[in-house]
Amino acid sequence: MVVSLGWLYASGVPFRSLVGPLFGFAVIVPVVLWLNFRARRQWLEALGHDAKFLAHMVGRRSGRHLNTELYTDELRPLSEVVQKERHKLIVLGLTDPLCDVGNRRALEQWLHTFFDRPETKAPVSVLLIDLDHFKDINDRYGHDMGDQVIKKFAAELRNRVRECDLIARMGGDEFCIVFPQTRLSVAMALAGRLRTQLPISIEVTKGVLHTLRWTGGLSVTDPFDISFKEVLKRADRALLIAKNQGRNRTEIFELSLKTDERKLQESFLH
Repeated sequence: MVVSLGWLYASGVPFRSLVGPLFGFAVIVPVVLWLNFRARRQWLEALGHDAKFLAHMVGRRSGRHLNTELYTDELRPLSEVVQKERHKLIVLGLTDPLCDVGNRRALEQWLHTFFDRPETKAPVSVLLIDLDHFKDINDRYGHDMGDQVIKKFAAELRNRVRECDLIARMGGDEFCIVFPQTRLSVAMALAGRLRTQLPISIEVTKGVLHTLRWTGGLSVTDPFDISFKEVLKRADRALLIAKNQGRNRTEIFELSLKTDERKLQESFLH
């Protein structure tokens, strides 16, 4: 500052003309510094409030009650809404949105649960169902009408299976029915009953009926299985055989308890 003033004096600038600017500078700088300090203080207070809120929520999740001044009654309604929405997401994640049945993820969870129960060795039968020539519906009437056929077919399945049975849509026009604690002979009778009880046609649109034909592949869990996916693979092989033999029928993939016979059957179906 002294050097600057000396330079101004040497340059012939009158000192009186500098009094006003210097006075204004001396007033403005402290004001700016004070405002900056106040803004930083408010920011730190807000940060501290957020830290208290976070510590409170962590304390609630861990079961500890921290000494905070936050009133939990104001947050309880919000917490209930969050829990309800979370439950909806879980349900939606396991439900086919079109047919209101389980999806493939739900199917795998069901089978995994049955497979990992050491307290019960009861067999679980699986029936894969594929609508015959479903592509013709989409090509002739459009995908919207095809979706309606899928939806109505799923409703017919729900009305005709046992309360304990589980239905899942694998995708497209393919469904899977899980028969818990059901040996293969009983599952064969249930699959036969479905074929006689399901309607012979479904209304695609007003006044237009589509002949309902479906192909099935049936299998049951085996003591030698190392994963729940194996019964799905066998049912899928049986479904493929049924399609190759003309469709509109149910094929059964039956395994012998003898290891040698089972390997022979599996090699024949590869």
